[in-house]
Amino acid sequence: MKLALYVLGASAVGAIALVSVAIAQPPGRGPGGAGGFALLQYDGNGDGRVTRSEFDADQRARFERIDANKDGSATSAEFKARREAQADQFRVAAMTERFNALDADKNDQLSRVEFAARPVTGDRNGRRDGRGPGRDGHGQHGKSPVKRADTNADGTVTLGEFSASGAKLFATADVNKDGAVTITELQSLRPARP
Repeated sequence: MKLALYVLGASAVGAIALVSVAIAQPPGRGPGGAGGFALLQYDGNGDGRVTRSEFDADQRARFERIDANKDGSATSAEFKARREAQADQFRVAAMTERFNALDADKNDQLSRVEFAARPVTGDRNGRRDGRGPGRDGHGQHGKSPVKRADTNADGTVTLGEFSASGAKLFATADVNKDGAVTITELQSLRPARP
């Protein structure tokens, strides 16, 4: 879930995650149902395949959520604000999920017994301080989402720049060039295991 929130920060990262996660996951494993491929997050009609129009519509919607002032370009501040809003949504959802798991009698209150029964563990990275990788908003090669996607180096990202990397990866994943990507196509791209 943390990965999903981070990936939403930039189309390039999202598109890379789409293909890499889909290729890396064997059928029936990982998030997303039907084979566990991240591809299905873009499958608007649930038919098990993602068309280019579904993918483009999702990219456009993601970009519009980042472009807060609706001027057609996204700045570093807008990327950061969107990432922080998503992190807040994730924290609220995680707290609600944890509370519901602890509330054994489902009375919307935690008793001392329910609270004391909770397991004491570190975070997903095994750390108890709550810090983890990627907190500064930088990903691959230490570049921010804006710097990675800003091909003309003007300090802002347009929808075209936002979607360019994803479009290339979609074209690669569309092995039979029919305008749709299926789980079978993604499996064919997965390297053979020794």
